[in-house]
Amino acid sequence: MKHAILLTHGPIGDALIEAVRGIMGLDEGLHALSVTDMSIAEISSRLESLVSGPEEKQDGVIIMASLRGGSCWNVAASIGSVRVNVRVVSGVNLPMVLSFVTKRQDLELDALAEEVQQDARRGICLAAPCAGC
Repeated sequence: MKHAILLTHGPIGDALIEAVRGIMGLDEGLHALSVTDMSIAEISSRLESLVSGPEEKQDGVIIMASLRGGSCWNVAASIGSVRVNVRVVSGVNLPMVLSFVTKRQDLELDALAEEVQQDARRGICLAAPCAGC
């Protein structure tokens, strides 16, 4: 099973996992890591231990980092650049986590990362009079 790590500033990742649990009734393979009050070295160490688990190595991991260019993104991108089983997507929202959970069994890691990114964008819409939603 593919895993996802929600790497965020503050408890956003935990809240999203709780929401997925409420909607889907499951949270298996979802991990939250809040970087509040952590050094870059500590973030890197904690994230490295999450992506190094035996199941994660086998099936792959998508890291959803809260802000492109921020400390979460920089550490995740660094780890993702040297691991063939890790993909990194910036931003974290509920549509992308639900997309991950519902599509991870059917898609290979690269296709899943692309789909998660697209579904994150599709989940953002300006209410009326926007006709594009």
